[in-house]
Amino acid sequence: MFKSVKSNKVSENIIEQIRKAIFDGTLKPGDKLPPERELMKNFKVSKATLREAMRSLEVLGFLEIRKGVSGGAFVTEVDMKKARDSFINFLHFKNLSLTNLTEVRLVLESYIAEKAAKAITEDDLKGLKKLIEECEYILKHDIPIESRRNEIEFHRIIGSVTGNPILMFILDFVDNLLIDTKAILKPGKEFSNKVLRAHKRIYNALLERDAQKVREEMVKHIREVEKDLLSSYQEKHSEEQKFNQIAREKGGDRHKALGGIGFV
Repeated sequence: MFKSVKSNKVSENIIEQIRKAIFDGTLKPGDKLPPERELMKNFKVSKATLREAMRSLEVLGFLEIRKGVSGGAFVTEVDMKKARDSFINFLHFKNLSLTNLTEVRLVLESYIAEKAAKAITEDDLKGLKKLIEECEYILKHDIPIESRRNEIEFHRIIGSVTGNPILMFILDFVDNLLIDTKAILKPGKEFSNKVLRAHKRIYNALLERDAQKVREEMVKHIREVEKDLLSSYQEKHSEEQKFNQIAREKGGDRHKALGGIGFV
């Protein structure tokens, strides 16, 4: 199954061969790789080099290394969190903006909303209604963290209606960026109240199976979220500038607040 590897970037070559064996179906989730000694012989590498490659494959989510008598390296199916984290690591250095996020949401979620209007089930609608009712209770009793989770879960339920794993992965990734943005900006209770009202409008349009109306309400909602988060950012940025000015006057940079927000 495996071939000896060249001296430069040896561990990367091992990783690539095992990934290829997984992708072409030679290795499937649950399969156990040959014993370490056999792999060392096949690849013609040292134990340290082989283990470096195995650890990398485990971090990537392709393998699970189990210890004990029945242990070894087992092929696993990469879960959404592992894939999402890799994507986040890449985009961390791309200087993303809230406008970038909104643009993706408009393209993705308007389509998903329109499709969901035709395919959503009674169980899905019950799930959305339950989230709305929970949000109403949470906001009434000032439980902001739970409210944030429900706001995002509302969109994930709608996304799951498509049954498209690519759309669902991208939506999950975008939703997690949105969670991070809200955690940084900490918009107030009125923001969550506006989100709740928007979700009710989207829910009612879904009840009516009105694809055009669902799409319009989703676009309106996304635009509104962008506007309110930008306002939160500007307010936060203004406060930081004032604080930094006071800090400089009182004692220099060692008292300076943290600078940029990063994502927005």
